[in-house]
Amino acid sequence: MMKIGLNTNTFPGETLDVLIPLAKDFGIRHLELWGSNLEPNGKERVNFYAFSDKNMRKAKEQIEAAGLTVGALSSGLGLDTQMTSDPELFSRELVTTVEAAAFFGAKVVNHYSDKIQPGLTPEMERLHQYFDAAVKRAEELGVILALENEAGDASRTPENMLKIVEAFDSPNFKTNFDATNYYHASCEAFPYAYELLQKHIAYVHIKNGRLYRPGGFCPDTKWFGGAMTCEPGTIYYCEARDGVVNIDGLVHRLAQDGYQGMCTLEPHTTRENAIRAIHGEVRYLRATDLFE
Repeated sequence: MMKIGLNTNTFPGETLDVLIPLAKDFGIRHLELWGSNLEPNGKERVNFYAFSDKNMRKAKEQIEAAGLTVGALSSGLGLDTQMTSDPELFSRELVTTVEAAAFFGAKVVNHYSDKIQPGLTPEMERLHQYFDAAVKRAEELGVILALENEAGDASRTPENMLKIVEAFDSPNFKTNFDATNYYHASCEAFPYAYELLQKHIAYVHIKNGRLYRPGGFCPDTKWFGGAMTCEPGTIYYCEARDGVVNIDGLVHRLAQDGYQGMCTLEPHTTRENAIRAIHGEVRYLRATDLFE
């Protein structure tokens, strides 16, 4: 069966002292862990998203004591201009994130190419420059680097993502399938993008959205997102069962195709809305009888 995960960056900067009780209250046992939610280890600060300057031993002890697991680590390095301006530092820190995943017992590192390739066309030479060392380390440690598709960079279309994954030609370089990010980029997320990428999917994010329309259709601006990238308008995020993307069809197809990994919840809204949404989304997913 599939597992429901919690993206800790849904609550940016909050530490495990707060997040562990939240996860348990949601009925979620598996975490997508971000460095930005960990306490510092006393070493020189590197970056909000880095793991090398965080107290990973304490975090592991807290998580294990609570009976939770780390299903994935997430590296936000590609979202940060400080890190992407220095390819050598970026590469070193992504390798450290892969090693951190092995330390926590996680099989997946979710990561981003946002500031590395912000245009419409994949920049393969740059991607290899930033990612190759981490791919090599992932192959050594049995960890999978899962590149998340983002509406604001060259990974925005499933065709581009397929080109990127095939260019690395490694069983340890795959994709995190975020259906709503493909919708944000005005692509058909399911079934087309899923079917194109299915054999390369190592991880899944669950959220939903619709085109923002004023006048009572989208009443809570706390779910307001960024501009759609291929058609006029703005995305309006919403709970998994309520948007344009066929999440129900997606999770049933994932199960049918033998996926047994995490589907991680990450509502893009305020803290108050996110807490309410996650409770509802856990009930919604568990009612399918496809999840632990």
